[in-house]
Amino acid sequence: PLAGETLARITRELGEAEAKLAAEPRDLDALIWVGRRQAYLGRYGGAIATFSRGLELHPDHPRLLRHRGHRWITVRRFEDAVRDLARAAELSNGVPDQIEQDGMPNALGIPTSTTQSNIYYHLGLAHFLLGDYEQAVAAYARCRSVCRTTDMTVATVNWQALALRRLGRIDAMRTALNSVAPDAEVIEN
Repeated sequence: PLAGETLARITRELGEAEAKLAAEPRDLDALIWVGRRQAYLGRYGGAIATFSRGLELHPDHPRLLRHRGHRWITVRRFEDAVRDLARAAELSNGVPDQIEQDGMPNALGIPTSTTQSNIYYHLGLAHFLLGDYEQAVAAYARCRSVCRTTDMTVATVNWQALALRRLGRIDAMRTALNSVAPDAEVIEN
């Protein structure tokens, strides 16, 4: 649970994001930040509603689908998550990737993921949670191809190895795990 200065800061940032959205109701970034900040405060239903409203204004926008898919996972609606994230993956294919700014930055203030790495990471997670380990492995393989940081690679390899283990593919699991150097420098993971 958030408390003290962290809770006050995130609540203040949500208010600022809501004010920006009120001033520019169609602004894509404002919609995304309101939804993200709602989620940071545990307001998952509100975040999903915000992303859904954004999709009414910006149909099939991969960033909105990515964030709503992530929140579908949070509320355990994994099929909905797969639907949104698979569509986001399709729409972002061949589009230049971009760093995704952190709303709750790590200790170094360095973002560790991109839009596409987050799409594939969460798509893999949704498949994993549905018990569809083959699809999870495939999503994580795609994620690894777009990871730009050691942190994102480590997180992805972790879940990919877990899915491979569930499939009984122990040699492939070991290969995935051995692809990360034991002394790899990570910030978050």
